[in-house]
Amino acid sequence: YEEKVIDYLAKHMNSPVIKKIQNLEQIDNNDLKELEKILWYKLGSKQDYFNYAKQENLAAFVRSLINLSQESINEKFSKYLDDNVLNSKQQEFIKVIIDYVRQNGDITTEIITNESPFADMNLLETFGQKLYIVKAVVDQMHKVICA
Repeated sequence: YEEKVIDYLAKHMNSPVIKKIQNLEQIDNNDLKELEKILWYKLGSKQDYFNYAKQENLAAFVRSLINLSQESINEKFSKYLDDNVLNSKQQEFIKVIIDYVRQNGDITTEIITNESPFADMNLLETFGQKLYIVKAVVDQMHKVICA
């Protein structure tokens, strides 16, 4: 199943739903239905998917297998990654969030507050009045893969 999915994604990177996921664009219910059709019927079964993916969100799974567009990341988060807004430690933390999403497909505020490496850091001390930026980045990364 894994090889089928990876091969399919490699050959269909220009598919509208795959492009949306790659470019951090909002997906909708039709996109989710398309992912279900591909992952649960075309490439295997729903059971195959859950045995391999071990996560509910189909778009998060796909996002964990494809590269996010660096251009889209820069565009979506440039106002936060600007040197005038965040110091180097804050910028590095935002980059850790982005890398986490690249590897795992999704992130939530619960992960930021409860899981390492995020929970190991004192966010209030690091961000102070700019803590809202962490929430904005996490919410943006999460909401676009939820229809």
